[in-house]
Amino acid sequence: MTRHRPRPSFGDPPHSRADWQRVLLDLCAPLADGFADDAALYAPGTAYPPRVARLEATVRPLWGLAPLAAGGGRYDGWDRIRRAVAAGTDPEHPDYWGEPGAMDQRLVEASVLGFTLALAPGELWEPLAPAERTRLAGWLRRAARAERVPDNNWHLFPVMAQLGLTSVGEPPEPGVVEPALARVEDYHRGGGWYSDGPDDKPRDYYGPWALHLYTLLYTTLAPDADAEVVARVRERAALFAGEFRHWFAADGAALPFGRSLTYRFAQAAFWGALAHAGVEALPWGVLRGLWARNLRWWLRQPVFAPDGTLSVGYAYPNQFMSEQYNAAGSPYWAFKAFLPLALPAGHPFWACAEEPLPAPDAVHPQPQAGLLVQHGGGHTTALAACTADTWVRNAPAKYGKFTYSTAFGCSVATGPLGAEAAGPDGTLLLSDDGLHWRSRVACASRSVTAERVHARWLPWPDVHVDTWLLPAGPGRHVRVHRLVTPRPLHSVEGGFAVPLDGAGTAAEGPGAWAGCGELDSSVRDVLDVRVAEVMLPDPNGHLLWPRTALPVLRGELAPGTHWLVADVCATVGGDGGRPAPLDWRALPGLPRALRAEPAPDRRGPSV
Repeated sequence: MTRHRPRPSFGDPPHSRADWQRVLLDLCAPLADGFADDAALYAPGTAYPPRVARLEATVRPLWGLAPLAAGGGRYDGWDRIRRAVAAGTDPEHPDYWGEPGAMDQRLVEASVLGFTLALAPGELWEPLAPAERTRLAGWLRRAARAERVPDNNWHLFPVMAQLGLTSVGEPPEPGVVEPALARVEDYHRGGGWYSDGPDDKPRDYYGPWALHLYTLLYTTLAPDADAEVVARVRERAALFAGEFRHWFAADGAALPFGRSLTYRFAQAAFWGALAHAGVEALPWGVLRGLWARNLRWWLRQPVFAPDGTLSVGYAYPNQFMSEQYNAAGSPYWAFKAFLPLALPAGHPFWACAEEPLPAPDAVHPQPQAGLLVQHGGGHTTALAACTADTWVRNAPAKYGKFTYSTAFGCSVATGPLGAEAAGPDGTLLLSDDGLHWRSRVACASRSVTAERVHARWLPWPDVHVDTWLLPAGPGRHVRVHRLVTPRPLHSVEGGFAVPLDGAGTAAEGPGAWAGCGELDSSVRDVLDVRVAEVMLPDPNGHLLWPRTALPVLRGELAPGTHWLVADVCATVGGDGGRPAPLDWRALPGLPRALRAEPAPDRRGPSV
């Protein structure tokens, strides 16, 4: 039976370096005995076996504990960790982790072991017996020379293992670092933006919390780091900082976009990596404010399992949003955010006061990422034209929606049948039978400017959709779709969801509204060809709230060419009223065919 422990209690909001040390220790307190039993490691099940889940749960907290030790902090659980590492690298022990090999999850965890040897050898390496050191070094060396890894950020895991080996005087494994850094070089798309792999892979959090973070660690931990690589890494990180800051709202929340969102406050890891590498990409107070506000936002969320450990989920425990590689210990990737604890108290990151972000532009295009970021209305919204990696669970929701908001979140699908189960917020759902629904997965083409996002997508090979997303003021945008179909289709288009508990709702004709507390969400069909309603999506699909209310537009499409136009508004802290009428035809990004009266006919005029 899984033991129930008190959930961490953080007291007053943390601000000082000592406060953040205590936060880390409070988060680690439920791990005092490790994960209580094997059952806690078997659920959720993953693509890798339980003994690898045990490895992950053992070592991922080291992303925070190693910086704590490097900065002079004390943790009483190091002996437990050393025993687990000694057993896990001993082929004769029943708790042996197994051999690291090609395309193996063990390579992921080898990276944090290498990181810990480099940052805190006095805690993990030096107390080991000589035979235990030999076995650990041998296991890491075999991980470093794994013959094949996924063609993405995984190329840098052997680099981290190598850094750990060389830091404790073990001979390096030849031919590891240079090829990995060269391959990652192929992923750079300009301006500091990395795709997580070749070609048009997504620009998601794997840029900041993996590709940038590992290469920045290389610049500080490699004793013979290539000077040209170091200069390039630092320059790109500084460029990316100016873009990445737009993913964060004033309250610290970040855009819930892409895969692995159960890693939670790893969203702030890049800011800590900049500080650790001494890259003042933004003023130190601004950098620290970005980092601290995001962590404090997460500490306010109910993210804990009954035993006090971090749950799989986003703002609450939720299996629907998880990946096939998320086990019980996976969320501790979040501890990458604690890298600044390695810095001394006198470092500028700690010596300065937190500062707010400079006032951002109302709209900020990020063509490399396929995003147009809107600031205003009490939150940050991304209008998106992104292509998903289809191997990712719930990929259409994680990459293919039209909108992602720091305050209104987004949903994933919870089942195969029915619009209520399809994650209908922020997207246009289409169905040819009324049961099975399709949304945007990939963009055949896309473009992003300050005036609009445009994407062409094909939900079926013979159904073509052009979508334009046009910023229309704080918290507001207009969606325009030109849809060509050879057969009848059902359509549902969702705005932004709000919490169901305590919500008020209204729907009449082409417009619907839902509000809860300070959150207001509305959608209106400006061509009056669809009917509005407030839908109650299936529970537990939304990342922020288990139960939601969602304004949607429903319509029926006959064979032919159709234009659909929706005015979508979501604000925080407004007066609770409906938005004022919008002169949508005056928006500069509107397709030419929609500027003139009357509305275009079905023949499909020029766009």
